[in-house]
Formats: sequence, structure tokens, C-alpha cells
Amino acid sequence: MTQLPNIITLLRIAGSSGLLLCDVTGVVFWIIYGLCGISDIADGWLARKLECVSKTGALLDSLADICFVACLCPLLLPILELPQWLWLWAGVIVAIKIVNQISALVMYGCFQFPHTTANKATGFLLFIAVPMTFCTVVPIAIVAAISTFAAIHEGHFIRTNNMRKIVTLVYALVVTSCWAQKPISDSTNYGACIMRDGSVSGINEDERFAMHSVMKFPQALYVADYLSRKGLALDDTIVVDKADLMQDTWSPMLKRFEGELARQDVKSFSYAELLELSLGQSDNNACELLFKYCGKPKAVEKYMRKLGFRDIHVRMTEKQMHKSAAKAIENSSTPAEMVRLFEWFYHHKDDNQYLTFIWKAMADCSTGLKRIPAAVPADARIVHKTGTGFPSPEGVQDMNDAGIILMPDGNHVLIAVFTTHSPSEAVIANIARQLLERIR
Repeated sequence: MTQLPNIITLLRIAGSSGLLLCDVTGVVFWIIYGLCGISDIADGWLARKLECVSKTGALLDSLADICFVACLCPLLLPILELPQWLWLWAGVIVAIKIVNQISALVMYGCFQFPHTTANKATGFLLFIAVPMTFCTVVPIAIVAAISTFAAIHEGHFIRTNNMRKIVTLVYALVVTSCWAQKPISDSTNYGACIMRDGSVSGINEDERFAMHSVMKFPQALYVADYLSRKGLALDDTIVVDKADLMQDTWSPMLKRFEGELARQDVKSFSYAELLELSLGQSDNNACELLFKYCGKPKAVEKYMRKLGFRDIHVRMTEKQMHKSAAKAIENSSTPAEMVRLFEWFYHHKDDNQYLTFIWKAMADCSTGLKRIPAAVPADARIVHKTGTGFPSPEGVQDMNDAGIILMPDGNHVLIAVFTTHSPSEAVIANIARQLLERIR
């Protein structure tokens, strides 16, 4: 049953090809035309209903749409009298689409076909407008206007992996209304992945999301490698001047400067303390100090490549992101890649004292208790790292959580949930519950 949506999509491709054998003025042509349009709606609906939405299915659906249009063009364009300005408009839309795909190739190394609401609306309206174009060009002109917006919106989404502000509030309302019913749907506004015993399940698990403070986990793995290579101990210290720290950010370590009898603006911190603050309490200043003394973001990303993780990008410090929230997407990962990184960590946690310490710090994590921890069985334990973006004027923000669930039966489950424009931490908990149900 899980392959039924893809089968319907393949039938649409076959039907599109069949149109080439039909007479445009005949009934058979328009029957096949109508069935192709219905199948375009049916495959997506079934995929969501059967909970088998996949990147492969989405790509196949996009290819079927392209095939449908490609087969219609040589049949309809010669007999439709379209004005020159409409042809020029179509050329502009195609040019924007080409630029979008070039951007996707440069940024991600592959083509991207985001199923945005605007793109879906364009396809539906085009399907209705084509028969009407035999009478007037007004419907197709309306579709061209919507298609232009959809192409620009698609490009913005590909380059930032974020929706425009004009749809933020609408999305928040939709999520809130559907929240208690079924949070996992065919939406590019959140991605999740779960793995148990090599079996993987997810939704948008290969899409790119801003990590936010989840970035502190790959950074910590790099720091462990750095300390090991340099022969430094976890108890070794660095001197920190309070004046050098960010004051208007989440930073529990600032309280440690209070109550000192001596100079209150200078204090020593061990690498162990910085790691515990960064991982266990998500301290932004601690993270910034680790960048300063152990290696810049490019060093962390280079280490990720050395380990074989190509979809984890670390390019911005906390201070840089604090100055420009839009730069958060530069530190990105896919849910699937983060799950694989946690799988690597699970198998290497006892390799040295540094990795063992990181394991303990994340097991004692005090942030995000209403996220994945709220979804795990009462007698299970979790080793995880959370991330949270800046709140928007509408009161929504990116929220992430990823880690390892240690089950009572001795097995472990790896999970990552990344969301954008989330109205509540409970959204992550609900998504995690559904993922856990899938693997039971």
C-alpha cells in the first residue's frame, strides 16, 4: 500500500504520454487530461493518508508534472492564439525557475523542487485554465501572475529554507489548529527522522534546516578531537574577561561572575565547564569561547567532513548569528544527517575521556524538557541537544531537538526533529510521539 501513491504518479506519466496519441478535439483527450489532473491531487493525498511521504515521491511527482506539461505543449500551443507579451512573460518565469535550480545546485549539490503552497496553487489553476484559454487569455494571464509569485517564492525558499513573512502567520494558525490532530504532514516547515536497529523513518528528513544551538553538538565533537590532538586536559583552564562576553544573550555563565570577592570581571573556566555550559545549558558565550580557543566554524565543518558527514554545515559563530538572525541558516543540517551523527557518537562515546564527558553533559541537558523528553517512555533516558531560533513578531520561532533515546529494554533510538515557525515546544513532542509509534 505504501507504493500506491508512487504507482498513481507513474500512471500520470503514462497518461501524459498517451495524450500525444489523441486528437485534441476528441473526448478521449479530455478524459485522459482530467484523470491526469485528478491523479495529481490523489497521489499527494494518499501519501499523507498512508504516512508514506518521501523525498523520492515528491521528486517523482515533480517529474510527472513536468512530463504532463511537456506533452501538452506540442499539442496545444500550435492551436492556441497567445499574444506575444504572454510568451515573454512565460520566458521570464522559466528564467527564474532556471536560476532557482542553479542556486540549489550550488548550495546543496542537487536539484530542489519544493512543494510550496504557491506552486501547488499554480498547478491546480493551470489545469483549470487550459481548457478556458480556447475562449479567452484572461485565465492563463491570472495563472501567469500567480506562477511568477510562486517562482520568486520558490527561489527565496531554496536560498533561505524559510517561508516569506507574509505566510508566517497563516502557517502558525494552521499548525495551531492541526496541532492536536496530526502534526506530521507533507510540509516543508518541519523535518524529522528516527532510526532504530538500522531501520529509518522520517518526514522531510533530507531537507536542510537551521540547527541553531544543535550546532553545539558537532562543535563539541570537534573540541573533543582538538583537546585530544593537543594533549589538553578537560581541567585545563582559560581566563575569561566578562567584558568580552555577549551580555544580551542566553548565558547562564554570566551569573558566575557575580559575588566574587576579588575582581568580578575576570574568571577562569575549564574546558569541562565550557562544554557543560554549552551542551547542558546551551550557553551561547561558552560556545563562542570554544570557537575562540579551539577552532573557528570552518574547523568544525572540516572535522565533520573528515568523519564523513557532508550535510552538516557550520559557518557562523554565536556572535555572528546574534548580530544577524538571518545567518542562522548558514549553520544547517538535515534531520537524517543529524541522526547519523548521533549514531556515530553512540558507537564512539567510550573512545576517550572527552567523548565520555560530552555524553554525560548531554545526558544532563536541562533545556527542552517539553520537547523530545516529553514524548519518551517514563523509564527511558535521553541524551540530546536542543536549538531555538529568535522569536518572530508573530510569536513563532524555530525549535529543534535531536538525540539518543535509551530504551528500558537496552535498545537505543536515534531521533532528530527540526521545525520552523513553531508555536510551541509541544509540536516537537507530538512529532516525536508519532515517530516512536512508527517503529514500535
